[in-house]
Amino acid sequence: MISVKNNLDNKLSDGNQILGEFPLLKNSEIQFEGKNNILYCEPGVTLLESNLEFKGDNAVIYLGKNKYEYKLSVVIHNDCVFHMGIHNYITQKMKVILSEQRHCFIGDSGVISWGVCIRNADAHLIYSCDTHIRQNPTRSVYIGDHVWIGQDCLLLKGTQIDSGSIIGAKTIVTGKNIPHNTIWAGNPAKQIKQGIFWDKDSVHKWKEDRTKSSQIYDDYIKAYHTNFHTDGWIFDYEEQAAVKYDDIDNSLNSLNGSQRKCEYLIKLNHSKKKNRFVHT
Repeated sequence: MISVKNNLDNKLSDGNQILGEFPLLKNSEIQFEGKNNILYCEPGVTLLESNLEFKGDNAVIYLGKNKYEYKLSVVIHNDCVFHMGIHNYITQKMKVILSEQRHCFIGDSGVISWGVCIRNADAHLIYSCDTHIRQNPTRSVYIGDHVWIGQDCLLLKGTQIDSGSIIGAKTIVTGKNIPHNTIWAGNPAKQIKQGIFWDKDSVHKWKEDRTKSSQIYDDYIKAYHTNFHTDGWIFDYEEQAAVKYDDIDNSLNSLNGSQRKCEYLIKLNHSKKKNRFVHT
């Protein structure tokens, strides 16, 4: 096993690579146990109290540029991909476990609260007593742009969340296709509201005048975000803009080797349209 704790340790072997710009590591560690894995970082990546563990071969972790510090615990196995887009805010360390050549893709500008865990596989095998056919295949997890994941959420295999949506605290989501600009909560997750949007600003330190201005979003934007359009977080389906999660999954599954997977992600991130992750 090779462990990287700072850029002076960047003497990798067995085809493992750190590409893009070397991340700033603050009490963080990157471990390579397999072969031909890639950590790709866009400029401006800082890992705070994080651990990235490559437990197999040919896996990719792709981290987009971020004005916030990444707080991650990622365990990734053979041929899996973990992708985070730009400027996602993570309150406390998010746990991600990926297995069986399936993936987790997260878009841009999201908020991830405390205690969030993402898993794309069950740890053990489940079969039908009658047919002996496996009942729990591993499936990828996809999260669009500007998605708010609440405290202590558990996102499991097959979950697909479109842009602009909110997952309420302590929600468990398994295999759901969640439409854009909706709120889901509960166990199992159910739709609570539709036709909503949310803003990334935090109210914790606000005084009365800012609270008053926030009651109507147009007034709030005019006072505090003059360069932002009031419909900036309202998404809609556009056939020409839409990128299907299943198409991403099929592409990642069809590409042999971590290098080709990484190149595909780089190309995918070169062109971003607002409504790319809206499917209905």
